[in-house]
Amino acid sequence: MFSSNARAYEPVRRSREIKLFSKTDRVIFITNPMTRLGLLVHGPEAVDEGEVERAVETLKGHGFELEAALGGITGKTAVIDAGLQHEIDITRDLRPSEVLGDFLSRGIDFVILVNHAKTEESGLRLGEGILGNFARTGRRPEALSFVQLEYCNQRCIRWLLKPGDMDVYRELRELFSAFTELVPPKPESHYRRSAGLEYREIQGVQPGEKIVLDGVIIGTVSPECRNSCVTLIAKEGKLVGLEGGVLIEHNLAKLPPVDLEKELIKSACVIRRTAPKRVEYEGTFGKGKEKRKKKACILYTVEKLFPKLEEPDAAVAIVVTVGDDTTSIAGDILKRFGVRLIGLTDGDADGLIMGIERGDLEEYTNFLPKGSMIIRLQPETDDMIGERVKAAIFNGRDELELSGEVDQQFEMIKRRILELAGEKLVGVLCSEPRDTE
Repeated sequence: MFSSNARAYEPVRRSREIKLFSKTDRVIFITNPMTRLGLLVHGPEAVDEGEVERAVETLKGHGFELEAALGGITGKTAVIDAGLQHEIDITRDLRPSEVLGDFLSRGIDFVILVNHAKTEESGLRLGEGILGNFARTGRRPEALSFVQLEYCNQRCIRWLLKPGDMDVYRELRELFSAFTELVPPKPESHYRRSAGLEYREIQGVQPGEKIVLDGVIIGTVSPECRNSCVTLIAKEGKLVGLEGGVLIEHNLAKLPPVDLEKELIKSACVIRRTAPKRVEYEGTFGKGKEKRKKKACILYTVEKLFPKLEEPDAAVAIVVTVGDDTTSIAGDILKRFGVRLIGLTDGDADGLIMGIERGDLEEYTNFLPKGSMIIRLQPETDDMIGERVKAAIFNGRDELELSGEVDQQFEMIKRRILELAGEKLVGVLCSEPRDTE
């Protein structure tokens, strides 16, 4: 895995010698300036389908130097499952637009986005959104060449090409000749303000999909939606409407004040539409990094899970999750790390992860690390009990340093949570015990 610490890099431009034969069969060496490429990977699908790995092999096989990084967090488990964490930097939780900025700050000014969208429209909206957010940070898009390899329809989208990079682009077109070139339409603003309200149009949606804002499912697309578009409405940092869909009111309480123009918003039926070729369970990822301190943490969304797992000062040994979807997604991740889970659920899963449909307690069996437990509570009470747990066990904080044996601490936390659940407790699901160490 890449280190997140700063390091020295070779010059961006290097010389590549190409052998040509003259009329007298004399070998000639021509020096060809070449740009080191940045590879921006988005989402799990292109990783699961092997498309990212093939793109890396193709580019490196042609002599290009690559720096690859993941934008967003939904593709992290896919990178781990594919064993590509040493090839693709997943150590930092950067949005795709932030990855662009990071590349540019290190002198990498030709970036390829590799993605596998669900539709051509959503693929276009992704590239457009990344550039829009990049520009809103004050960066100069004209300092960047940005090309999207969209695997959903085999399109090569030339978003930006700065002077001097046409030769590199031609080489890419030859290497990925199966991709049809697409010059994207002129970017449009999908955000506006009027009469004290903010409006953000989300395109490329499908009926029944969930609308996800910074990891929180805030609404669903109505079955009657036929124009592949919904509009979020906010007032003073709070969501107040969803044209073309229905807001999930009890989830809105989990959101901090929103900046509708800049928020990362996506639509999906499930967060991972493809199946991994292999999965590394029970802590095979990240071994050899034993840390002296151990801690427990409580989470309402999975957005903060990976940063906590990667913190250098203490190892996360126990995770308490609040909410059905948060529990299933976190459990699926924690299986890779061998970290125990206690999940608080009340049966209102939105089904954002494949395998959770009705929200029945038994459906969580496949998402539990060994030695873990799911607590089923009465409807609409998981947030309330979660607040009790956070106040009584975590002293109002998100983390708790563990003293003594982790096994004993886990049993203590488990007993206290069951006591705090009290009359709201409906049932319990336990996974198989952990292996004796």
